[in-house]
Amino acid sequence: MINDAYSPREIYTKQDILYVINYAYERGVRIVPEVDMPGHARAGWRQVNPDIVTCGDSWWSNDVWANHTAVEPPPGQLNILMPETYEVITDVYEELSSIFPDNFFHVGADELQEPCYYMSPLIMDNWFEKNRTMNDLTQYYVDKALPIFFNVSADRKLIMWEDIITTPEGAHTLPTENIILQSWNNDLVNIKNLTSQGYDVIVSSASHFYLDCGYGGWVTNDPRYVDIPDNDDFNNGQGGSWCAPYKTWQRIYDYDFTANLTAEEAQHVVGAEVALWSEQVDSTVLISKIWPRTAALAESTWSGNRDDEGHLRTNLLTSRILNFREYLVALGHAASPLVPKYCLQNPHACDLYQNQTALDQY
Repeated sequence: MINDAYSPREIYTKQDILYVINYAYERGVRIVPEVDMPGHARAGWRQVNPDIVTCGDSWWSNDVWANHTAVEPPPGQLNILMPETYEVITDVYEELSSIFPDNFFHVGADELQEPCYYMSPLIMDNWFEKNRTMNDLTQYYVDKALPIFFNVSADRKLIMWEDIITTPEGAHTLPTENIILQSWNNDLVNIKNLTSQGYDVIVSSASHFYLDCGYGGWVTNDPRYVDIPDNDDFNNGQGGSWCAPYKTWQRIYDYDFTANLTAEEAQHVVGAEVALWSEQVDSTVLISKIWPRTAALAESTWSGNRDDEGHLRTNLLTSRILNFREYLVALGHAASPLVPKYCLQNPHACDLYQNQTALDQY
């Protein structure tokens, strides 16, 4: 089936997916699927049943925030009150669970937009006009969907974006058992708040771990790109990129995302993940935007970014990550260069300070 795909070649068949899973498994890599719902739902869902998607044909209206239906185009969210919605969720989820062997499954739940549901007569008549809130509606979804998600396996662990509990549109309550929240907003504040409530957390703070940031904006017809003296969005280097600046390997490596946590709270940080969203990414630039930056997170999470005296080990990582980039290139991968070749051939000749302990104060 190529319905809703950009082209016949831009699809994954079941055989493709099984190949990727097996290829990763043989190299010690786990493939965890994510199906974002009930938000960010349009393509694919409407092929099964167009009635379960609301606001899918609306203008996303980000320029008039009171009327917006999505944070970016195209809009579309699953209709939370339709019984048929949960029938389709069950079919999709159970089929994918039979393909992916991992006990972890990501079910999305981020960036729900209340105005999208204003376009559903069912929700307007039976919810908002009866003075029920968006929080109540999200809670209704949680209460209906979680039994479906947990039904496939006694060992199932769900990953959800933190939005489901932290945003103004979030649910009132969410169980902590067997649910991992992926934190992308508010940096250390959200990590602290979630772990203190007993949630296991995967850290993906946009301030440090979003690899797609810093390339300028991709939304067209946007006045933030205009180069005029009083345009702060342009002049401060953002250029329309909401999560600028570009995340260097040093910024990724130096992020102490368990800072200010108690020992008990730190135990709830089960991992970290860089994210590369695809608005400005395709196969031609994929490798160069991931590598070698992501190696900095691997080093940080596996070995720590500080020595026994608490000093950042950034300078010590430099030679290793530079060599790792050359290793990737030798294997035929278009990983981004990090320094001029002179610096590779002359270790420490490009140090800003001749004193090798210059970073010890940090």
